[in-house]
Amino acid sequence: MSDILFQPLGDPIAGGDNLEKLADIDPRMTRTHYFDGRLLTAEDLERDQIYLDQRLREVGKALGSGIIDGLELSFSTDPYRLIVEPGKAMTPAGRVLHLGTRMTVNPGDKALISQLNDGRYRHFNRGLYAVVLRYVDVPTDIAEVFPTDLKDRRGSDYALVTESVQLGLVPLPVALPALDVLRLRARLMAELLDSRLASSVVPEDSVALGVLAIAQDTPQWVDNELLRHPIRPVSDHDDLQEDLHRQYQSLLDDIIGHRAAGGLDQPFAAADYFPVIPPVGGLPKISVDPEKGFQSYFPASFDIAIAPIRQADLELVRRESMGLPAIDLNRDRDISIMVLAPLSDRDYGTLSKQLVADNPQNERDFLYPDPLALRLYRKSPSHSLDTDASVWGEIWKRIESDRLVYVRRPVRAAETGISSIILAKGSSVPDSQPDDDVDTDTPPEVATGIEDEHTIFLRMVNVQSLAKIRPAASQEGEESIAALTENLPREPRAIRAVLDTLLRVERHYDAVIWQTLEQAQQQDNLLRLRDLLMEAEPDIRSTARHVIRAGTDLGLAESLLQQWKEQLDALR
Repeated sequence: MSDILFQPLGDPIAGGDNLEKLADIDPRMTRTHYFDGRLLTAEDLERDQIYLDQRLREVGKALGSGIIDGLELSFSTDPYRLIVEPGKAMTPAGRVLHLGTRMTVNPGDKALISQLNDGRYRHFNRGLYAVVLRYVDVPTDIAEVFPTDLKDRRGSDYALVTESVQLGLVPLPVALPALDVLRLRARLMAELLDSRLASSVVPEDSVALGVLAIAQDTPQWVDNELLRHPIRPVSDHDDLQEDLHRQYQSLLDDIIGHRAAGGLDQPFAAADYFPVIPPVGGLPKISVDPEKGFQSYFPASFDIAIAPIRQADLELVRRESMGLPAIDLNRDRDISIMVLAPLSDRDYGTLSKQLVADNPQNERDFLYPDPLALRLYRKSPSHSLDTDASVWGEIWKRIESDRLVYVRRPVRAAETGISSIILAKGSSVPDSQPDDDVDTDTPPEVATGIEDEHTIFLRMVNVQSLAKIRPAASQEGEESIAALTENLPREPRAIRAVLDTLLRVERHYDAVIWQTLEQAQQQDNLLRLRDLLMEAEPDIRSTARHVIRAGTDLGLAESLLQQWKEQLDALR
């Protein structure tokens, strides 16, 4: 039996000139067909070069654009030098840039710059410039050109095309105001975060390495993090937050170093320099005093607390919080922030136990259930600090770095005081490790004390806790509570639907409410039941009427609906 050949578009050869009507024909994707006896010209060979180049660039575009490794940019003022370290990058056009040796350029060499730019640039205008590394083709070597007929003369042309890279400056459409350098860089950090500005001015065959400021025809400073980003296919929200975090950390280091060099070792506020900061970042240890309950870094309108954390858990917490919005220090109000004091496993296991109160689990204040968290204020608090002050003093001595870490807490955590980064009372504190020779770089084997907000919420608000407040009025109700405890999805949305329903339904219906919740949950109609009752009129008879009217659609048993009718009749 012969094979069956299936060609949806028919025979492409037979299609001839009409093929472009049946398929997507891209003239760039044509390649030469070789066969014996064919006369080849330079055009035929160039066609294959273009084809291979386009295919390679398609792969590059799929991989993304940005810095692959290296290519660190630095600046020297004596003498003026822009220095780029070796490395690799991928351009938005899909070209790989490779710099094999250190590149050093003197921006003050006006003669060289004028020569490289065909005499067009002899002076630099005041402004901000993107420092870019660009792909270039460089003609090299000489090849003899033989005449094609008797009238032509022999000549020459370049023999090779060498791929290379070139450093360049691209003017940015952003003004260079007369501001303090550190404050200006902090403002640019927010203005240049939107990648659309960079993509509109940086050539497609280039990658940005940083930003250079020029005034009075002289380079002033370089920021080697602005506009720069690692390789990635498409920028999303988390990528921009990572860029903001990286730029913030670099600038914060420069600010602290500048203040230390000038003898300014006093605490300072973030808003003194930054208009916007990332949802996660560092802050100077000197700006927090837990023994006095004081902090000077964040605005007074923010809700600030501090808690110890294990070093091994910091990266997990950072990743969890990085997806939250950036913090606008001039506009945001009532932001909830947790300052983290990193400790070793040994210190955390020992000192965190001293912060956990001895109150029973059910006596904890739901609004602020974190026993390890200490509230901080911009001025001396009105309350008297308890004995935790001495514990915090000991924690402060054990923190090895001069930096702390802050994280923005989600809105749902800010509303309840519950945070994923705090060890809630009732969970076990990891035991301290007795061996002094433990490698601190090795991930600990003890169980982490971190719980996400959902876990803490469900441990505090669940079917059993609600049943204690709203007990069942019958054996059937007890059985429904047990079934809900076992089968209800462990997610806050489902528990909230139960809570809302219990709050809405009057106590007169205690005999049927738990059975109704169970049957609605079995039919995946728990949210529909809640929404139905929330829309009902605030009348005790209206509750039963709505349930009876929608009972069949909700999947409630006829026997249960009959009990609802009996409860309604009892009100007459």
